Amino acid sequence: MLCKKKMIALLFTVMLCMLASPLASYASAGNVQAPKASLYIRSTSVSTKAMGNGTILLKNKLDATRIVDQLGVKTIEVQTLKNGYWQSIYTIVRNDYLYNSGTYIYDCYYYGTPGTQYRSYVEFYVADNGGSETKIVTSNPVTAY
Repeated sequence: MLCKKKMIALLFTVMLCMLASPLASYASAGNVQAPKASLYIRSTSVSTKAMGNGTILLKNKLDATRIVDQLGVKTIEVQTLKNGYWQSIYTIVRNDYLYNSGTYIYDCYYYGTPGTQYRSYVEFYVADNGGSETKIVTSNPVTAY
């Protein structure tokens, strides 16, 4: 009798576990696709670094998903915090592109004022086969010293 009660309790526990666990589903290898955040842009990187004497280094990188017709930046701007809002104060470059490439790098310096907080605002652009994509990225703020 005791053995029968243990068997029923075990069976009940197994059934509860089966109901509580999600069912696995499998796809055939031909249907598997790597997820992509974008059709054209693989990654972007934007950073600012205070170098001393008010100088800020701005580093910008864009990687396309493949060799594309055109890639680069629509604009790179320096922004500063005024009255709680980021405002563009200087445009470093506009409409700078490479052709038949997969990577774009643009590093530059901005000569600011020590004690002032800055960040960069970048509009990346990629075009290929009649399609295009723009991605806006801002860097983390830094304080010039």
